[in-house]
Amino acid sequence: MKRITSPVVLHAVLVFGIIVTFILLIGTPMIVTAFFKSQYGLLNSYLVLNVSIYIYICAAPYMISLFKLRKLSSLVIKNTPFSDESVKSLKTIAACSFSEVVLFVACVSALKYSVEFFKYTVWGGPIIVVTFIGVTIGLLCTVLAKLFEVAIEIKTENDQTI
Repeated sequence: MKRITSPVVLHAVLVFGIIVTFILLIGTPMIVTAFFKSQYGLLNSYLVLNVSIYIYICAAPYMISLFKLRKLSSLVIKNTPFSDESVKSLKTIAACSFSEVVLFVACVSALKYSVEFFKYTVWGGPIIVVTFIGVTIGLLCTVLAKLFEVAIEIKTENDQTI
C-alpha cells in the first residue's frame, strides 16, 4: 500500500505544535510577567494571575482541537479517514471552535471590567477577528462532519452490495 507523506508531515507538525503549546502554557505566567514589566513597567501579581487564568481558559478548547486534529491525521495515515471517529473528531473541533468564541469574548469582557489596566483598551478588532475565524472553522468542521457522514453511508451501502 502506498504511503502518503503529506499526512505524515501534517501529523509531525501537529505533534510539534502540541509540544510548543504545552511549553508556552507552562511558561505563561513568566511570559506575561516579563511582557508587562518590559512594556509597561508593571509588576502586579494580580494582573499577571488574571491574564494567565484567562489565557488558560481560552487555551482549553484550542488544545482539545489540536488533539482531535492529531487523531484525524492519524486516521488519514492509517488510511481510514471515512470512519465514525473522524465524524466525532470534526464535531468536537466544531464545538471547541464555537466555544472558543464565547470564551474569548467572556474573558476579554471580564478582563476589561475587572482589571483597571484593560478598561480603556480597544478590544473590538481582536474580538471581530477571533469571532470570524472561530465561526468559520466551526461551520467548516460541521459541514465536513456531515459530508463524512454521507460518505460513510455511501461507502457502507457500496460495501454491502458488492
